Amino acid sequence: MSEETRTLPKARIAKSRFNWFLWFIPLAAALLCAWYVCQDVVFVGPTITIYFQNAEGLQEKNSIVQYHGVKIGEVETLKLTQDRQRVGVKVQLDTSAASVAQEGSIFWIVRPELKLGAVSGLRTIVLGNYIAVQPGHGARTNIFLGAENEPIEPIQALDILLLAAKLDSLQPQSPVFYRGVKVGEVLDCRLSDDARKVLIQARINQNYAPLVRMNSKFWNAGGIDFHLGLFSGAKITAESAQTLISGGIAFATPPDFKEVATNGAVFSLNEKSDADWEKWSPAIPLPSVPSLMPNKTPLPNLIPRE
Repeated sequence: MSEETRTLPKARIAKSRFNWFLWFIPLAAALLCAWYVCQDVVFVGPTITIYFQNAEGLQEKNSIVQYHGVKIGEVETLKLTQDRQRVGVKVQLDTSAASVAQEGSIFWIVRPELKLGAVSGLRTIVLGNYIAVQPGHGARTNIFLGAENEPIEPIQALDILLLAAKLDSLQPQSPVFYRGVKVGEVLDCRLSDDARKVLIQARINQNYAPLVRMNSKFWNAGGIDFHLGLFSGAKITAESAQTLISGGIAFATPPDFKEVATNGAVFSLNEKSDADWEKWSPAIPLPSVPSLMPNKTPLPNLIPRE
């Protein structure tokens, strides 16, 4: 062995205490991938499909599903059905909203709408059109037929029919007044079978149903009433600001009132009121009406007893 070979240094192999850190990087990447897989597969809620006649305003990966103002899902895709009659809206629900995917759940699209001088669906100006839901309680399902309008909860009320010569400014949701207080609203307006009359279906709140008697008088309270008297001069009146836009109906009950009207009772709708009708002020007991101001002491009865 030569002298040069004997003088060469020998390599030393030493273990570093930081070698484990090199394994931390792939381990962290694997854990991150596992987390995303769990988010997409394990922790995700059910996927449902809602069929609407019109899905205008909904956007893929942008529109949301809300319940009580809380986001519970997101629109994934929008596809036209094969018969081109409906739009299939595929929705990915959150895990916490899995119970919504049950038979009986009602879905509808909330859109901004201007009606009766008021604007509804203001949240859509910021969020865009979104899907709202009324949960059901049936068996699990992932296929739903969307409603075109928000469902109206059934309430106890008095439904009556008014016959008019013409509709004027009346329309569905026009108010019905008694002594200036809104006690009901118009549900529907249509022509009679022989087209000689306009049929107006109205609903009176159950609390105010005793006010409607079989000899009550109804008249069109929409628009402006102009009266010119010789000594009183010009007099311009309106039932309310709302009736100027949406129309309205008012009624009065005479002191010698008859029996309470029942569902389906028919009345004539006069074009205008009679001066005597507006002077009628019969004492008609009403059921207890909940206070409009909760946690407030009810107002005392200030009407003197006779």
